[in-house]
Amino acid sequence: MLQGSTFSPLFTDFYQLTMAEAYFSSNKKNSVATFELFFRKCPFGGEYAVLAGYDLVRDILQNFRFSETDLDYLKSLSAFKNTRPDFFEALRTLDFKDVEILGIQEGEIVFPRTPLLQIRGPLYKTQLLESALLNAINFSTLVATYARRIRLVAGERSLVEFGLRRAQGPNGAMTAARSAYLGGFDATSNVLAGKNLGIPVVGTMAHSFIQSFWAVSEADLIWNGKNISTLFEKIKNEDGLSTNEGELGAFLAYAKAFPDNALLLVDTYNVLGSGIPNAIRIFKLLREMGHKNFGIRLDSGDLVYFSKQARQILDAAGFRDAKIFASNELDENIISSIQDQGAVIDSYGVGTHLVTALPQPALGGVYKLVELDSRPRMKISQQTEKLVLPCAKSVYRMIGKDEKMIADILMTCSEPAPVAGSQQLALHPADAFKRALIAPTKVEPLLQPLFAGGKFLEDKSLSEKRSWSLKRMEQVRPDITRQKNPTPYKVSISAKLKSLVDELYNQESPPIHLE
Repeated sequence: MLQGSTFSPLFTDFYQLTMAEAYFSSNKKNSVATFELFFRKCPFGGEYAVLAGYDLVRDILQNFRFSETDLDYLKSLSAFKNTRPDFFEALRTLDFKDVEILGIQEGEIVFPRTPLLQIRGPLYKTQLLESALLNAINFSTLVATYARRIRLVAGERSLVEFGLRRAQGPNGAMTAARSAYLGGFDATSNVLAGKNLGIPVVGTMAHSFIQSFWAVSEADLIWNGKNISTLFEKIKNEDGLSTNEGELGAFLAYAKAFPDNALLLVDTYNVLGSGIPNAIRIFKLLREMGHKNFGIRLDSGDLVYFSKQARQILDAAGFRDAKIFASNELDENIISSIQDQGAVIDSYGVGTHLVTALPQPALGGVYKLVELDSRPRMKISQQTEKLVLPCAKSVYRMIGKDEKMIADILMTCSEPAPVAGSQQLALHPADAFKRALIAPTKVEPLLQPLFAGGKFLEDKSLSEKRSWSLKRMEQVRPDITRQKNPTPYKVSISAKLKSLVDELYNQESPPIHLE
C-alpha cells in the first residue's frame, strides 16, 4: 500500500512452505485443490460484515515472486537441508496462471460461513496463498465493518478517519484509511491515502498551534494587501467579552491561511469562556471579507453539553451555518450515546478505536480445503461450529419482493441455480430442525470471477465500491443491522449439500463405541 513497497512471498507462515515442500515429496504437486476463505462469526457482536481487502489481494497475486535472495534464505534453513532441487526451481518459476479465484464483490454485505473467496489450482500454489490472503481480508473487513457500524449510528453526519498516528504501522494506517472509506467514512486525515487512494482529506489544527501564539500579529492584520486593524478591533471589542490574545491570534493566522475552510479548535483553554467567543470574532471577520464555510472543533470535555451550548451561541451570533466537529477517543458506543442525548454535532473524527478495531481486534477468517482432485473434503471437529462444509460451492442471495435480502444459500456446483418465483428448500448448516421454504423474487449469484490467467479481473474504483456498498446496505433488514441484539441473517444450505455433509461425516467420523 505504501508507495514504492512490494509484496514478498515470504510474508507467510513457515508451515505453508513446509507443507508445500511435503506436497512435492509425496507427489501431490499436480493435485488440484479448492480452498474457500470465510469467517464463522460476525465481529463486534453484530450479524453482518462488509467485505474489504481486494487491493491487497491484487497486490499479493500480481507480485508473488520468489527472488534469488528469498530462495537463498530458504535453503539456509535447517528444515530445507534435504529438500529436492525441483521444489526450489518450482518456487523460482512460480506463477498463478493456472490458479482461478472466484470472489464476492468488494463492499458486499457478507455473513458467516459464506465463502468470500474460492481458490482453485495446484495444491502447493493454493496452499502458499493462505496466510497472505487471510491477512489481506481479515483486517480490512474488520475495519470496514466497524466503519459501517459507526456510519449507521452517525446517520447523515460527516465522518473523518483520524487514526494514522495510532494505527499499527504505516501499512496498517493505509489499510485502515481505505477500509474506513469503503465502510462509509467520508474523508481521512491521512494525506498519502488521499493521494494514492483518492480519498478526500480533511485537517484542522492541533493544540500546539494555538499554544504557539502569544498575541495577534501585526502581519496577520494585513489581509490581501489591506490593513484590517480597525475592522478587527471593532469586531474584537463589540461583544464586551475578555479575550485570550494568544488563542485569538492563532485563530486569525489560521483563518487568514485558510479563509474558506476555517475549522477552529476551541478547547485549548476554555471552550465557553474564550474558545467559542474568539471563534465567533474570526467568523465575523471572515464574513466581512466575503468568506464562508467555517466551524469549530470540540476535542475534550462533555461533548453533549458543549455542542448544545456552542450551537446556541453560534446561532445567536448569526452563524447558523457554522459546523460543529467533535473528536476525542470516539467509538461506536460513545457516538450512539452522544446522539441519544441530543448532541448537536455535524461531524465526527474517529481515530484509535476505528483503525485498530479496538472492540474486537481480529475477525477470525479461515482458509479451508473443501475439494481435492474433484473429490469433496470436509474438516470434522469435536466443536460443531468448526465443521467445514465440503466441496466447491455456489452461493446465491435470495431477494424478496420488498427488495430486502431474505437468505443466502450454499449449493453444490452441480446443482441448478434457484429460480426466482419458485420455492427453494433451505436448511440450517448445523441444526437439522431448522429449515425454510424460500420463494425469492430475485436470485443473485454472489461468487464471480476475480482472478484468472494470471490477471486480476476486478476493476471498479474505490469510490464506486463505496457508493454501491452503502446503497446495498439498504437491502439489509434493520433488525439485522441494529446495534443491540440484532437478528441473525439466514445462511442456509441445499438438501443436496446437506446430504453430502451427512455422508462424509459418517465416513470420516464413525460412532464411538462405549462399553
